[in-house]
Amino acid sequence: FYVVIDCGSTGNRVYVYRASVNHEKGDDLPISLKSLPESFERRSSGRAYNRKETEPGLDKLVNDVARLKKALKPLIKWAEKQIPARSHENTSLFLYATAGVRRLPRSDSDWLLRNSLSILKSSRFSCKPEWIKIITGMEEAYYGWIALNYHAGVLGSVPKRETFGALDLGGSSLQVTFEGNADTETSLNLSIGAVKHQVSAYSLAGYGLNDAFDKSVARVFFRTLPDAGNADPSKGTVEVKHPCLHSGYEAKYSCALCGSVPQKNETGRGNERASVRLVGSPNWDKCVELAELAVNMSEWSDRGGPAVDCKSHPCALDGHLPRPAGRFYVMSGFYVVYRFFNLTGDASLNAVLEKGREFCGKPWDAARSSVAPQPLIEQYCFRAPYAVLLLREGLQISDSQISVGSGSITWTLGVALFEAGKAFPYGRSADVYRTLRASVDARTVLIIFFASLFILLAAVSCSSGGGGWRLTKKAYLPFFKRGSAASSSSSVLNIPASLRLQWWSPI
Repeated sequence: FYVVIDCGSTGNRVYVYRASVNHEKGDDLPISLKSLPESFERRSSGRAYNRKETEPGLDKLVNDVARLKKALKPLIKWAEKQIPARSHENTSLFLYATAGVRRLPRSDSDWLLRNSLSILKSSRFSCKPEWIKIITGMEEAYYGWIALNYHAGVLGSVPKRETFGALDLGGSSLQVTFEGNADTETSLNLSIGAVKHQVSAYSLAGYGLNDAFDKSVARVFFRTLPDAGNADPSKGTVEVKHPCLHSGYEAKYSCALCGSVPQKNETGRGNERASVRLVGSPNWDKCVELAELAVNMSEWSDRGGPAVDCKSHPCALDGHLPRPAGRFYVMSGFYVVYRFFNLTGDASLNAVLEKGREFCGKPWDAARSSVAPQPLIEQYCFRAPYAVLLLREGLQISDSQISVGSGSITWTLGVALFEAGKAFPYGRSADVYRTLRASVDARTVLIIFFASLFILLAAVSCSSGGGGWRLTKKAYLPFFKRGSAASSSSSVLNIPASLRLQWWSPI
C-alpha cells in the first residue's frame, strides 16, 4: 500500500493505492495499481473522488502548527481506514508539495516540510524525511503523464502503442507532457523493460485556474486605478468592476498580482497583495477578451516588442518550449470545469463556451442556487472561456485532439507506480511470479523457494567477494536525461531545480 498526499495551491488531498503483480500478457510493466476505495464517494458538494481533501493549501499555513495539524491529520485518519490495520506499518507515506509551496521563500517552505514530517511521523505509516518534499513542475508533469498512460493501458504495452499527452490544469500552474521525437531541454527518456518513450514535459507557472483569475482581476485593477482617486488598495477601498462576475455579486478579494505585474518566468506572487472590492459587472464579450489576455504570455512578460498573436502562435508558450502534438487527455481543472457545467467528456469546447455564457447571464443569487454548494462558484463565468482559450489559443490544440480525463487520474498515481516499481528490480520478476502462481502443488512451491534461496545466498557470497554473478538485469521505470551518464548510486528520483535529470533505477 502507498499513501500519497498532494499539497497544492488550493488544498491538500490524500490518495491511497494498492500495488500487486500484473498478470496480463502483452505488458512489460509487472505492476498493477488500484486506487482505494474502489468505489467513488459522492459528497454533498457535488464532487466525486476517491480521496480526502482539506483546505487551505499548505502555503497559507506557514508558522501555524495548529492549523497545519488540522490540515494533515484528517488525511492520515482517512488513509488509515482504507488500509488493513495489519499493513499500516509496512505502508509508505509520501507528502509532495507543488506550486503553492514552490513559490514560498526557502525559510517558509523548510518550516512547512519540517513540521509536516513531525506530524506525519506520528502516524502508524512508514514515513522518511526524503519522502516529504517539494517537487518541480517538470516532475509533476512526468508523474501525470505516467499516471494517465498507465490508466489508459498503454504504458509499457508490448508491442508499443501510441501514448496520450497530458494537460493537467491545477490552481497555480499547467503541466504539459507528451511523447515526441524532439530532443530539447524538456526531453526525458523513459524505459519500461524493453519499451522506450521519449517524453517532453514542462510546467507553465501562473496558468492554473486560480492564478489566471488573479491575472484578470489585476488587469481590471490597473485599468481602474487611475480613476480611483485617493482610494487605498491596502484598505480594500478600490472597487474593481469585473465583467466575468454576476450582477449582484460583491465581495472583498486579496489580489496577489495587484502589487506589480509579474515578469517572465516569475509567478508574480509576493507580499504585495492588495485587498480590493470585486463587483459584478457582467459583459460576456469583455469577459472573453479578459480571458484571452490571461492566456497570452506576452501580456505578462518582459519580452518586449508587440504582443503575440494567439491566432498564429501558441501564445501561452515561450519560444524555447516545444509545441504540443498528438492526442491529449485534459485533466484536473479542465475536468472540474466540465463537471461544473454538467457536460459529458465528449462535449465540444463550444459547448463549454455556451454553458459559460448562459451561467454568466444569471444574477448572482440565481447562479449560486443553480449548482451544488462548492468553493469559488463565482469564478466559473471566467473559467469557461479561459479553459477553452487556453487550449485553442494558448496551446493551439483543437477539439479533435482532446478527451476529458476522469477525476480519478492524478499525478499521485505516477508517484505510487514509481515507488511500487522498486519492488520489481529484476527484468524477469513478473514472469517468475506468474510461473510460481500457476503451480497447484504447494510442496513444489516450497522446493522452488528453498532452491531459489540457496542460489541467492551463493550469488551474494560470490558477489561480496568481488566476483561471481550480477543479479540485476534491468530495472522498471528508469528515467534518464538524454546524454547524461548513468548514476551508480542507488535509486532515488532526483530532478534538481535546473531540470538536469539523472538516471534513476528503482533498485
